[in-house]
Amino acid sequence: MNDTAKSTSAPVSVVVIGVESLAKSLDFYAGTLGLEVTESRVWQGRDFEQYWQLPSGASAQCAFLAHGADPVGRIQLMEFSEPERKLVREPEIRRATGLFNLNIYASDMARDYEQLKSQGFNFWSEPAHNNFGPAVGETLEAAFDGPDGVVINLIQLLSDDPKTVIGHIIEFIGEYGRTPKGYTSVVTTAHGVRDMEKAVEFYYGPLNMTLFIESVLEGPETNRALCLPEHCRTQSVIVQGSHEYGKIALATPMNYEVPDLTPVAVPPNIGYLAQSFAVDDIDMAAKACAALGAEVFAGPMQLALPGRGDCRSIIVRNPGSGALQELFQPC
Repeated sequence: MNDTAKSTSAPVSVVVIGVESLAKSLDFYAGTLGLEVTESRVWQGRDFEQYWQLPSGASAQCAFLAHGADPVGRIQLMEFSEPERKLVREPEIRRATGLFNLNIYASDMARDYEQLKSQGFNFWSEPAHNNFGPAVGETLEAAFDGPDGVVINLIQLLSDDPKTVIGHIIEFIGEYGRTPKGYTSVVTTAHGVRDMEKAVEFYYGPLNMTLFIESVLEGPETNRALCLPEHCRTQSVIVQGSHEYGKIALATPMNYEVPDLTPVAVPPNIGYLAQSFAVDDIDMAAKACAALGAEVFAGPMQLALPGRGDCRSIIVRNPGSGALQELFQPC
């Protein structure tokens, strides 16, 4: 696959992150995780200002990072020039409405956990062992506060039986490869929503994603891993496109409240700002978004997107949460 390939089901192609310091964030994503910087440039001009709803004269230093042959799970870092920038997520926020975390596969959790702790990253707990049953398999997981308030969840896959879901993914990674540091690109990313039905309609409709797994997360052990009180119940729906990477883990509280990050998750602020998807026909996608009542943030318009070249693109707010969703069609 490449950026011009047709796809009937769109995985997350890019996650867009506003950064406090591009150099410091690159130390982590390129230096520690080993992702490759495929493009660096200053993004500015009238189209840029209009697209991100920024004042005249605004600009951003951009770096685009990727790993693997396919245009999925990539990261776009943007250091905006605006002097007044807010942090989208404060460290004490452990669950929220909005775009929340990046899941990365690790190859050696014990080693990686110690290395990242020595670099000063704050882990929420020691690595936790999860057994999802005989059909899915087992993992080790550990979440920590990454750069710019973005939560990073490291996952080491343990079940090598190819008949299990996790064993199948291990086989895929064995063929697809890892970065020189032993990590992967973004395999799954979390999205907290207020209205699960509306959120899922968006992913199933304009993006033609499909269900991967759904469940209710509850019980003392599960809630400890989620940093939630023992009584909490969370509806969980994971959707996927036509790739092992770029899945979305949707979650909505069933009996508790969480803060809403979406009002501040906009440029030029610092944090996880948008998910981006490649579509075959931007006009059809825009009509499908309108039919669902998705509020337009910008576009459709033609402009050169970092790491992707000339595209026709639109940004809308997911009707289930208000989070920014970028849909683009390479020209």
